[in-house]
Amino acid sequence: MNKQEVTELMKASAQDAVVYAAEEHQVLLDFSLDSLTLVDEILSELFLRQQEQRHADDLLFTLCNILGAYTGEVFIHHVGGEWYHDVSTPDAPFICVRYNGKEFPFASLVYHQIAKTPSASLRNYVGQAMSNAMQ
Repeated sequence: MNKQEVTELMKASAQDAVVYAAEEHQVLLDFSLDSLTLVDEILSELFLRQQEQRHADDLLFTLCNILGAYTGEVFIHHVGGEWYHDVSTPDAPFICVRYNGKEFPFASLVYHQIAKTPSASLRNYVGQAMSNAMQ
């Protein structure tokens, strides 16, 4: 996948997150920094559902990718950066945002918040990432 294809895929995935949030959670995501608090609330709800009944792997994969893409697009809109498809480990490629020599794996953070660490916060992580990226 070339750089433009990755960027288009992530932009489309971010839009899928907006639709998902509206249809499934009645939440309006507007690509503002404050909207990440709403994403945190969605992730908390998904964590609780995960505790009651494990999400299907394909659903969990999709949620991590679309909500990670949304978070990445918010970061790119407010800070800068670009999507990067890392294939340095062929068995485990991933997509992250690169900015100022740093990588931000937002989909991975979403996974951990849904599956393992509900007390984590994307909003707080992005705030810290913004501070670190500016150094």
